[in-house]
Amino acid sequence: MPLRLEIKRKLAQRSERVKSVDLHPTEPWILASLYSGTVCIWNYQSQTMVKSFEVTELPARSIKFIAWHKQWVVLWS
Repeated sequence: MPLRLEIKRKLAQRSERVKSVDLHPTEPWILASLYSGTVCIWNYQSQTMVKSFEVTELPARSIKFIAWHKQWVVLWS
């Protein structure tokens, strides 16, 4: 018997290639690192971009929120 799932799109936005995503444990934020070296923070409740900044000219391969401090992220490129 095939598995049938109903998928509803909640947040859709065109962007460059996304390399990594992380969810903040207490805030409604999604952190995305892009191939271009840009980092974006999205609010998934309001479906708006909170902040976007260019970190490096290299691909931003992995990114992570630091849970005990709302404004910190760690990025590996």
